[in-house]
Amino acid sequence: MVETYTLNPNLTKTAAVAEWLQQRIDWQIYLPNQRVPSVRKLAKLLNISSFTVVQAYEQLVATSVLIAKPSSGYYVNTQAKVVQPNNDKRVVVKHPKHPVIDTRWLVQQVFNDIPHHRSPGVGTLPRDWIRNDKMEWAIRQVTQQADSFIYDYGNVHGYLPLRQQLVQHLHTLGMQTNADHVITTAGVSQAVTMVARLLTQAGDTVVVDGPGWYWLSSCLQQQGLNVVSVERDHQGPNIEQMQKLFATHRPKLYLTNSVLHNPTSCNLHPARAHQVLNLIHEYDAYIFEDDLYAAFVPGGQVLRYASLDQFERVFYATGFSKSMASGWRVGMLVCPDNYIDDVLRMKTLSNSNTPEFGERVCHHLWTHGEYRRQIKKVQQHLYSAHERMRQVLPRIGLIYPEHTQAGLFVWVDTGQDTSQLALDAYKAGWLVAPGQLFYPDARTSTHLRLNVSTTSDEFLQWLGDYLHKCGQYG
Repeated sequence: MVETYTLNPNLTKTAAVAEWLQQRIDWQIYLPNQRVPSVRKLAKLLNISSFTVVQAYEQLVATSVLIAKPSSGYYVNTQAKVVQPNNDKRVVVKHPKHPVIDTRWLVQQVFNDIPHHRSPGVGTLPRDWIRNDKMEWAIRQVTQQADSFIYDYGNVHGYLPLRQQLVQHLHTLGMQTNADHVITTAGVSQAVTMVARLLTQAGDTVVVDGPGWYWLSSCLQQQGLNVVSVERDHQGPNIEQMQKLFATHRPKLYLTNSVLHNPTSCNLHPARAHQVLNLIHEYDAYIFEDDLYAAFVPGGQVLRYASLDQFERVFYATGFSKSMASGWRVGMLVCPDNYIDDVLRMKTLSNSNTPEFGERVCHHLWTHGEYRRQIKKVQQHLYSAHERMRQVLPRIGLIYPEHTQAGLFVWVDTGQDTSQLALDAYKAGWLVAPGQLFYPDARTSTHLRLNVSTTSDEFLQWLGDYLHKCGQYG
């Protein structure tokens, strides 16, 4: 397996070469004091001129990333800035030229413009699946109104018509609330941060699903919290284990997906939901319910904790980053009544407000028929993608999990340590999401989260060949 030598097409050739080499220094492929490829060798590998490589190398010398040694070549500066692995989520790799596979590494790759067809590990849909022909129209509509709101801070709650639209939507899902209990946020990620800061202090314990959203655990650990996981199966959290965790740690917060769970794409079972809520009340705790994948459920009629609890002990968050446009960063948080003022104060002190322009654009699209038609197409695409995975996984010796719903992901047991698999996939030019990322203790896992919309036949062929070789020589 050899590394894929490709450059970022969005940059000039010189800048792309500089970025290419800087990435490999960050990933510790080239270590301090180590010689990087000669000008002639790199030019040949990247199929570019030697002059372009010289320009890029000199640029990196000027920024103290490289050192030029006469008659010897270019070397990594001992003072070069290297992205260090997150101490809370790392895996020790025997070979020093391998990058460290952890949450920071995966997030870095997601924001590196890696083509979706090479990224079965990403957490988003392909752009052509969610592109809405009315996006430019909505932006023009809001631009024409901009003079009436753009110069003011606006309502700290957020754009009122958007909050009212969410209330109407929640009513159809059996959740009763009002617009005063809804606060707009910069995506679900800001909602997570605010609620965690509101209910906990550094050193407190919080509970997440295992497996569960990898960003969530790292975010909470960064806030100084002790993050423990409760085993999650196709019905929900293991209630016996959860009882022991609550008795031992007395956590104030349990954070979860109940619908199209990330990474398993399973839904919450009603009996399990009632058991969890009983524990939450018994131990005076709260649930943060992330419903970011709500749009992908046909009809939306799937049980949520909030529909049972009616926001007494549930903070409910949703948004548009998966179904409309990640760049708008528009989320919405519904709070229990006694915490509204505290969350508003926290939002005001953290960033004053969320931009109303994006909230207005999302409202225009959400209330337009084209968005609903687009979402139906996405649901159909996801269903077809799961049917395909159901057929092709057995051909490479893998089992399609029985209780998987038609969400964005499938959680596949490969029978191999997927942290090593991820390293080998990276060298072959693939971005995958190994199972260890989805546990706060970064435990060894044989599972792989596959995005059904970006898992190509080519990758499955590579995966099948890889697993076959592991079986031969393991």
